[in-house]
Amino acid sequence: MHQNSAAPSAHTPPDRAALRAERRRLREAIRAKRSLLKGRSAFEKVDERRKFKAAVARDRANRAHQDALARADRDKQQKQQSVAAQLRAFDSDQQNSEARELQLLRRQFIDAALRRAHLSVKELNGLGAGLINDLAARGIRTAADFTGVSRGPAPNGKGGDVIWIHLSGGRKVHVNGIGEHRAKALVEWRKSYVTRAEERAPKRIGLADRRRIEELAKQRRAELKAEETAAEAAANETRSEARATLDETLARLAKAARDADRKAAAKRAQYDVLAEELARLEAELDPLDAAYGGLRFRRRTHNRTVRTEPSSATTVPRQRPSFTPSRPVRLDKKSPETEPQATGKRPGLLWLIPIVFYFGSALTGTPVLVGAPMWAVAFLRVGHLVAASYLFGHWIRRRRQWKEQRATSLMPAISIHIVWVWLIVAVVIGTHYE
Repeated sequence: MHQNSAAPSAHTPPDRAALRAERRRLREAIRAKRSLLKGRSAFEKVDERRKFKAAVARDRANRAHQDALARADRDKQQKQQSVAAQLRAFDSDQQNSEARELQLLRRQFIDAALRRAHLSVKELNGLGAGLINDLAARGIRTAADFTGVSRGPAPNGKGGDVIWIHLSGGRKVHVNGIGEHRAKALVEWRKSYVTRAEERAPKRIGLADRRRIEELAKQRRAELKAEETAAEAAANETRSEARATLDETLARLAKAARDADRKAAAKRAQYDVLAEELARLEAELDPLDAAYGGLRFRRRTHNRTVRTEPSSATTVPRQRPSFTPSRPVRLDKKSPETEPQATGKRPGLLWLIPIVFYFGSALTGTPVLVGAPMWAVAFLRVGHLVAASYLFGHWIRRRRQWKEQRATSLMPAISIHIVWVWLIVAVVIGTHYE
């Protein structure tokens, strides 16, 4: 029988193209998931800000409700105090109401009597029909239209003093032809009517007037009580409106909060799904990187001690591990096999000398340029600051890189040139402006 020329290998090497494609797919998917998950922090901040604003809105609504209640109580208290003061004043003055009413009746009687006393030629000695018509033209027709006379300057300021007649409304008028004699007759005529009216005026209040006073007092007391009741009703209505407004505002805020919480929960669930998918993809990629190497694997194993192969006449070929290793190696766990050795060089502390020197020169303005223009001083300080920043940034970065990778990490070759060149420039500028 025909036998096979070669037996199948125990470990068939995987397809390198398929392996690279699979790892590329996983890395791109991980990169996409991480890019999407970057928005979770901003989303959580926005959600916290939304909750804070909702709490502030609720507090503002509660404060507005409390202010409305306090305002209603204050208005009611002020109205009740006013009504109580009016009632006390009304009770204290009620005993004097008959005297006031009698005085009012007498005043009305006298005023009515004076209004019936018209100016006439027969009763006013020395006043003819022409003067009476002139007085009527100025609004003086009865004894109630004027209160008295006085002497004062003429209306145009010429001619000395003249007689002014005071009207009941408070004004005063001058009528040509009314001198001191005729004015005295006019005043005496009015006084006679006032005296007769006072003698005929009522001396006491009648039964009907007393009843009318009592009815007015009862009506006024009822009005004050009604005002007090209205103040209480207005305060209750204000409280009801404030409570309704508060309930409406809180219901609206609660509905908006529920909707926002529902949307936030859905968004948070999406981020959780993305995080689970990212963990699954990383779990798939880690064994591949551990078995076949990768960027992360190479960085961590770049400085491992190279193992020496056994020297013999017949070199045993190294077998490639299968596509799915039986025991995946996790590089995030420190072990004697994966822990890198502390080899390599790092930037020394001597670099701090030029860094501190240039920083100090930039801050203190060293060297001092006497008589130098402003651009030279600014150029020197900016140069100190730039040189110090460049050296300090590279020094910190290289030392951190050495600490993380334990690999040789030296300062750039141009660094030493920057130190000496800028030192020479500073010395030349300083000696030029001494």
